[in-house]
Amino acid sequence: MNKLNKRYLNIQEKIRSYDHEYYILDNPSISDQEYDNLFRELQQIESQNPDWITPESPSQRIGIKPANDFSTFKHFSQMLSLANAFNEEDLKNFHDRIIKNLGDDQRINYFCEPKMDGAAISLIYEKGILTRGVTRGDGTLGEDITSNIRTIRSIPLRLKQSEHTFPDLLEVRGEVFISKSDFDDLNLKAKQKSEKVFANPRNAAAGSLRQLDPAITSSRPLAFFAHGIGSCLGKTFIDLQELFTVFSSWGLPVNDLNQFASSITECSKYFQNIESSRDTIPFEIDGVVFKVNEISLQKQLGEIARSPRWAIAHKFPAEEVFTEIEKIDFQVGRTGILTPVAKLKTVNVGGVNVSNCTLHNFDELKRLDPRPGDGALIKRAGDVIPKMVEVIPKKKNRSHSIKIPKKCPCCKAEIVINFQSEWTIVDTNTSKPIKRFSSSYEAKKFLDENQALKIHIAEERFETPFMKCSGGNNCPEIFQGKFTHFVSRKAMDIDGLGQEILLTLINQKFIKDFADLYSLKDHRSELEKLERFGKKSVDNLIKSLKKSTSVELHRLIFAIGIEEVGETTSRNLANYFGTMDSLLKSSYEDLIAVPDIGPRMAAKITDYIRDIENKTSLEKLLNCINIINPDLKSSNEDLLFSGIQIAITGKVSPMSRDDLKNIFMLQGAKVTSSISNKTNYLIAGENAGSKLEKAKTLGIKIVDATDIDDFINDPKKF
Repeated sequence: MNKLNKRYLNIQEKIRSYDHEYYILDNPSISDQEYDNLFRELQQIESQNPDWITPESPSQRIGIKPANDFSTFKHFSQMLSLANAFNEEDLKNFHDRIIKNLGDDQRINYFCEPKMDGAAISLIYEKGILTRGVTRGDGTLGEDITSNIRTIRSIPLRLKQSEHTFPDLLEVRGEVFISKSDFDDLNLKAKQKSEKVFANPRNAAAGSLRQLDPAITSSRPLAFFAHGIGSCLGKTFIDLQELFTVFSSWGLPVNDLNQFASSITECSKYFQNIESSRDTIPFEIDGVVFKVNEISLQKQLGEIARSPRWAIAHKFPAEEVFTEIEKIDFQVGRTGILTPVAKLKTVNVGGVNVSNCTLHNFDELKRLDPRPGDGALIKRAGDVIPKMVEVIPKKKNRSHSIKIPKKCPCCKAEIVINFQSEWTIVDTNTSKPIKRFSSSYEAKKFLDENQALKIHIAEERFETPFMKCSGGNNCPEIFQGKFTHFVSRKAMDIDGLGQEILLTLINQKFIKDFADLYSLKDHRSELEKLERFGKKSVDNLIKSLKKSTSVELHRLIFAIGIEEVGETTSRNLANYFGTMDSLLKSSYEDLIAVPDIGPRMAAKITDYIRDIENKTSLEKLLNCINIINPDLKSSNEDLLFSGIQIAITGKVSPMSRDDLKNIFMLQGAKVTSSISNKTNYLIAGENAGSKLEKAKTLGIKIVDATDIDDFINDPKKF
């Protein structure tokens, strides 16, 4: 090795050390001019000796633009999401579940961290050298954004040498974020240049990571904190305290606010301290995270669905903000149902700019009685969905109450008001109700089957009314809504067809039916001439359409948009009928036998599959795609909940009811919304209500929500 080469390696090492001091320790030991001189010397040596340049050289911070969009990368180990706790009781239940799962009363230590409100990423180091940076994606597949990751100065391209040897492969999990002050500066510069400003630091960080030009990412003030580990080959760690100590010795940035807790009580104190100092913390957080400190216990506890059993996010209470109501609109959904929506003076709620707030239905509109000019308290429920908590009436010259429109605001067709109704079978002698039905058909059928009993249909009770446009496919909002739903991620998952592009294709008469989407490949030259289109975007769209031609049956059922048929019901229908042909030939009686499908929904499905227009549309679509049918034989073999019918009532935590349903269904269970003699188990959460009493009356086995983990692992114990 000659002197120049030694000098080159020495400069590299010095620059890495100075970067660590500046970007991580915030304590530079040299001036900017000295640093710039050293960096120029590095570049000069590399220009004379280009074969010396390696990817981890400080000069390689800005990488090469990807030829196309980012490629996908499968994580070595899944990037899980965290279950949520919203109060002290949730936190206590989390601790109790851990003790119960471990099977003894041993003392559990925790590691506490602020919950960063940024973008999750995974960094892959091989023998200490950064080789790949990947977004979280869906937890299994992420996007390879290595070129952009290299531009973030606080992420070392080569780990620092320390007394701890590097593993052969290391997956570092962490969060990319932008500090509050840097975010303000970023938006100020954007305003000065008349560019679009970002709504919050999280969106700015996530958007910066997905820029195709690394130079743009490099211009954004991105920072990084490591908060965990994925796969690690060639090294083991005892606990998180050791892990983060070693991370720091390697030059990986770790949050200074992290703290060890010897009990769940100390965790609560940590939460209170962080919450009280939230405004002074230099970056956005939306809660704190508690993790079991000892890694061997983490492995013993394992995971459930997409969340680890050994960690939980304690979220901050939803923030409430006052604003003014400007007007009340009525939006038309893909099924024609009108939803009242309040248009608000834009207000920032928990880091998100909110200007619209759904009022859900007519009853909510009537209850709140919001009017233009009134004040309103808005909060983001679960830190996600804006909700109107309270209306503060205007003191003088208050507007009139909002009336239900008689015509569709989009197509001017008549508005039909429908009611959900209930029929009650009553004992003629005692006048006591025996059974209730949501369809007159079922009530009359029960009456016919029990003619020997002295019973009659005594009442019809009307519940929440809903408004519906009668225009059908002639209503542009309904028509476009059907396509938006059809191409969505949980349906056919067709990329490149956002609402504006779909609207262009509809207006230009390229698509009149679902099957027309698969004919777009024959109109390539015409598409390339349209606004928002180009050769590359058309190529990507056609690739995505081709990929979607192989679709699982339950996704297809969900995609065609039968009214009230959601993801769970679509899966139930697919697993029950096995093929689309069998479903299309089914009768009302066949449908009513499907788990979780009541008379009302059975009628909706029957109406859909008997409609001539729908039948014609489906026939054309089925000629364009290949359906992957469920293997009903194998799907029911050796599944833990095969043949078991489960109902859920009350609030379950820390996971959502939908997540819990999916766990049971994937293991062969039939999950229903109502209780009958066929129900095997009722999962009872907080505020369980009448279903719990009915289950006790029918002798159904009841599983307390706090025992969910045990029940999922071994239902035979219950």
